[in-house]
Amino acid sequence: MSVEKKKEPGPGADQSGHAGAAPRLGGDELDRICLYNLLSTCADTIFFKDRESRFIRVSRSQADLTGAANPEEMLGKTDFDYFSPEHAETTLRNEQQIIRTGVPMFDVHETNALPHAAGRVLSSTKQALRDFDGKIIGIFGISRDITARKTTEAQLLAKTAELDRISKELRTLLESSPDPMARFDRQLRYTYANAAAQILAGVPENELVGRTNRELGHPQNFVRKWEQALREVLRTGVGSDVESNVLIAGTRRYLHIRLIPEKDADGSVVSVLAVGHDLTDRKRIEDALADQAVHDPLTRLANRALLIDRIEQALSRIHAHDGWLAVLFLDLDRFKVVNDSLGHAAGDALLIATAARLRSAVRRSGDLVARFGGDEFVVLCEHVHGREDAAAMAGRISRALAAPFEHDGQPIHISASIGIAMTSDPTTTADTLLRDADAAMFRVKARGHRSGGYLFFDSSVREQVVSQLWIEGELRRALDEGEFRLVYEPVYDLRERRITGMEALIRWQHPERGLLPPSTFLAVAEECNLILPIGRWVLREACGQMSAWNRLRDSARPRLTMAVNLSPRQFDDDGLVTYISDTLQSTGLRPEQLCLEVTETAVHEAPESAQTVLSRLSELGVQIALDDFGTGYSSLGHLRRIPVNVLKIDRAFVNGLEDDDGDGDAAIVTAVITMAHALGMTTIGEGIESEAQYDRLRALGCDQGQGYLFAEPVSAAAFEALHLGDGGGPDRRG
Repeated sequence: MSVEKKKEPGPGADQSGHAGAAPRLGGDELDRICLYNLLSTCADTIFFKDRESRFIRVSRSQADLTGAANPEEMLGKTDFDYFSPEHAETTLRNEQQIIRTGVPMFDVHETNALPHAAGRVLSSTKQALRDFDGKIIGIFGISRDITARKTTEAQLLAKTAELDRISKELRTLLESSPDPMARFDRQLRYTYANAAAQILAGVPENELVGRTNRELGHPQNFVRKWEQALREVLRTGVGSDVESNVLIAGTRRYLHIRLIPEKDADGSVVSVLAVGHDLTDRKRIEDALADQAVHDPLTRLANRALLIDRIEQALSRIHAHDGWLAVLFLDLDRFKVVNDSLGHAAGDALLIATAARLRSAVRRSGDLVARFGGDEFVVLCEHVHGREDAAAMAGRISRALAAPFEHDGQPIHISASIGIAMTSDPTTTADTLLRDADAAMFRVKARGHRSGGYLFFDSSVREQVVSQLWIEGELRRALDEGEFRLVYEPVYDLRERRITGMEALIRWQHPERGLLPPSTFLAVAEECNLILPIGRWVLREACGQMSAWNRLRDSARPRLTMAVNLSPRQFDDDGLVTYISDTLQSTGLRPEQLCLEVTETAVHEAPESAQTVLSRLSELGVQIALDDFGTGYSSLGHLRRIPVNVLKIDRAFVNGLEDDDGDGDAAIVTAVITMAHALGMTTIGEGIESEAQYDRLRALGCDQGQGYLFAEPVSAAAFEALHLGDGGGPDRRG
């Protein structure tokens, strides 16, 4: 369809287009003027379309909406030229339905998706366009921008919904609040009570409203205080707070209640709103926390804080009672074994049972038993009449712990190392007593595993403590200064009398005391955990030295092994396996050339961690040697659980081989060698010092040996000169 474009004269102009008085107009001319104004100035968008939904007339506002330069630009085009395909398809479908049926569409809301008019909402009405004979020749429509109205409606709906939500929440909050809320009239009667108030009062709302607390039968003391507080608020119009505890429905309740006056329009107080808070649970928690502040939660014994307070009180009473004060510091021996082997639940059960036995061992209620921490306990005894009394207490404790404990039908034997500190001087501090008793306890522990017993603190114990502190400080300095050295003791094949490897042994080159053996410092290093960095240094140094010797030796000759001792504490080093793996890689040492020696005691004290670490090391290809075999615990049981390549026969058995009554030692050595060979293990005899011992071990089938018969431990340079020649070491058989 073509549309003739003709410039229409503006309104108010005569036929020549000049302004003047309004002319007399015919009907057609008036229709043209009205249509012109309607299409030019109406804010609502107006359009006319033919039967193919092509624009044949549009208003200026319609052109502005679509972004057209002017209305004439849109003539002959469709919605597909201006709107998205989805919008145009929907519009075309609706318009064609109107053209087919003649049924108009009223107030259809459309959201404009044009870039320059995004989000505008239009209300559109579309009807059939008919000629004067009533025939449908297209459609026409009017759209009104109702964006502001929709926004206002949405805001109104949102505010209404928010008010409804708040109202509902307030009602829910009031009824579901755990805090009791009630209203009282001027006669002190309930006029309202929420659910919490009904529960607190112990009666339903229909029995509560209209009655007073006095009529409900509450205790008289509470009622008098309550009524006095209500009357004061009703009289003065000033709110107040009430703290009370009352027995309600058989339960002691602790309450904090805020009384709020409610006034009428004249300012007169007509009622009181009581908003309460039940503090019962908080009070119980506070009481429990106060108890926990001075008691150990596991054993229910006094804790460290209460112990120190009681010691200080006892010290202040010494003069009044003219006696001594004794502090016994206990540490359970081998408790870590129980935790590691049976689990922490068993360890906790053992601590609880130990606490019960300690309570039964004390002389009277005046003695205090406390858990100091971990597996450490302290017994405070007042009015002691000398060392005999304190020793008797230590004896009772030892006897109380002597009987086996039981866990899942399995007996557990445990003892305690006890340090005792005494004073009759009230100027002594609690810290001093505990420190001295602790030092004496450690002296007992140092005697050896499973020793138990007790020791009084004296000057020699103090000297040892001071010495240990000095050594610890020197060890830390020695690590920084690089004062440690390694010496090497050769290991020989007993049948061919040739070197098969060496054991690396640590020494300390102290700047003042000279070369110190490990017996003077390793125990302290273990105690202060310096054994971990020292142990890592030994591993790195030994592996590096073995790798250097590999480069010097003929590659066709049998490879030697480097033995390094592992401390029990090193099993607690989470990074040990990774460190050894990295060390082997960085030094280029083959894993099978490294032999790590562990004692039976170390494996026994940390069975789970030791088994895990040793298994991972074995997977690396490292050899494992069990040192001092036969002197530790449950030897055969260990051999089932850990990957052992070498058994080292303790020097105590080797020394007995040349004695006249050494048949027993020979039998033990024979059994160890036979068992080891049956399990595919190598045996090494330690501490061989004579030809007789050498001959006997070789005759019994021992594979290798080490000791002063072959050579003393020497520096790396001396070892290389003495033992790494072509012959692999001297043959001393003459």
